[in-house]
Formats: sequence, C-alpha cells, structure tokens
Amino acid sequence: MENNNTERNSEEISFVSKSEQFIEKNQKVIIAVIAAILLIVLAIFGIKKFISEPRQQKANEAIFAAEQFLAQGDYNSALYGDSTTNDQYSIGLIRVIDKYGSTKAGKRAKYEAGICYLHLGQYQDAIKYLNSYKGKDQLTPVFNEMMKGDAEIEQGNTDAAIKHYTKAAKMDDNDITAPFAYFKAGVAYLSKGDNANAVNCFQNVKDNYPSSSLYSEMDGFIAFAQESLENK
Repeated sequence: MENNNTERNSEEISFVSKSEQFIEKNQKVIIAVIAAILLIVLAIFGIKKFISEPRQQKANEAIFAAEQFLAQGDYNSALYGDSTTNDQYSIGLIRVIDKYGSTKAGKRAKYEAGICYLHLGQYQDAIKYLNSYKGKDQLTPVFNEMMKGDAEIEQGNTDAAIKHYTKAAKMDDNDITAPFAYFKAGVAYLSKGDNANAVNCFQNVKDNYPSSSLYSEMDGFIAFAQESLENK
C-alpha cells in the first residue's frame, strides 16, 4: 500500500512538474491568447455600450413621429416625414430604414412601411417592404403574411394571395389570426370561382374555431358557396 502511495505521489509530482514546464515554455503564447480573448470581450462590450445602445436610442427617437402619423392614418407623412415642421426626428419610416435598418426600430419600420404602402394602394412597394421584414414575435409575422396576400389580391394575383393566406393560417394556429386567414383564403377562392375550396375554408373556420368572431357568419358563406357550386 505504501509503495502504491509513493508511486501515485511521484506521478502527481511528475505531472505538476511537466505542467509547470509547459506553462513556462509557452508562457508568451498563453499570455497572448488570454490577451486576445480579453480584447474580444472588451470589444463586444464596447460595441454594445458605446455604439449599439446609443444607435438603438437614436432609432427609437427617429421612428416616434412616424409611428404617430401611422396611428393617425396619415400614411404619407408616416413614410416620408413632415417637411412643414422643424422637428429633426420627423424623418419618416423610409429614412429610418435607411439610417437604422439593422436596429429593432429599423426592422419594425419595414413592417410599418408595408402597411402604409398597402393603404396608399402602392402594392408593389408594400410587398417589397413586407418581404424585407423578419419579425420574431408571435403576431406581426402572421399579419405581415396576410398583408402580402392583400397586396396580391388587389393586383389580381389571386393564386399568390391564396398561398400567402394559407401560409399565414398555418403559422400560428390560434383563434384570432388563423380563422381570419382561412376566411380571406375562402373569399379569394370564391373570387376565382373555386367554390369547393371556398367551402372547405369556411367550413374549417366553423369546425375548428368556435370562439372566433367570424364563427357566426360562416353558415351564410358556406351556404352561398355551396349554392353557387350546385348551380354550376
């Protein structure tokens, strides 16, 4: 037993000795690696503290007036700002995107610009900005997809609109957005004379979303679509 302990102690001493030799031999390299890691950490902290956070603050200030115009339904001023004022922050969503597109406010501005262009009847511009928006919350990506469908339907691109509505319905299966998206798809099918698929969409809302505000209206739409289908 004593011999075993002696051997173990000798091995431990040998290992420690070799470790010390390795550190001593590679001391400069180790110090350089530690210094590099420290510099990276400090650089990340510095970018966040002195560049990213102030930039986020400026973006929030810049978008404030535009969002006020949007809430008031003044879509043109929301997009391009109000040149009649001396407010340095009334620059509009388009300039917010240009100057602060990588910030949270800048990304939100793309979604809001899509809304504005849709209301102004500039559907290609609406689709352009809606396509550039990549939301990570629960609701805006769904509404974003539905608005793409609205823009396509206004341009007579019914099949493209149906794809957007169907995708939106499946993105989040809740009792608010999903039945609304299926209903929009049903109306789009009706507009192209595809009453069978229209019935399927309306029946889907009736069967699966009883708490939806659209639920009570589905019998009328189903009956209309079926009657039109039987008269063909």
